[in-house]
Amino acid sequence: YERGFDLQLRPERLNQPLEWKRLRLIFVNSMSDLFHPDVPFGFIRRVFDTMVRADWHTFQVLTKRSERLGELASQLPWPVYTT
Repeated sequence: YERGFDLQLRPERLNQPLEWKRLRLIFVNSMSDLFHPDVPFGFIRRVFDTMVRADWHTFQVLTKRSERLGELASQLPWPVYTT
C-alpha cells in the first residue's frame, strides 16, 4: 500500500464527490473505519457534510465501532435518504 497502514486523513479529497456529476456508489473509507478513535470529530463532521451536499450519490459507510457512531450520531448531519 502506497502509504502503509497508519491512519491518514485526506481532507483534500473531501470535496471530490461534489465534482462528480454521474451517480456513484461511494464506499467511504473502504480500507479504514471513519469512526476509528483517532479520527477527530471535526473530520467526521466534514465527511457527513459532503454526503449531505452531494445527495445525488449513494454513500456506504461501514464501521466496527458502533459505540462511537452511537455517541456521535445526534451531532452529525444525516442525509435525507439514510437507511
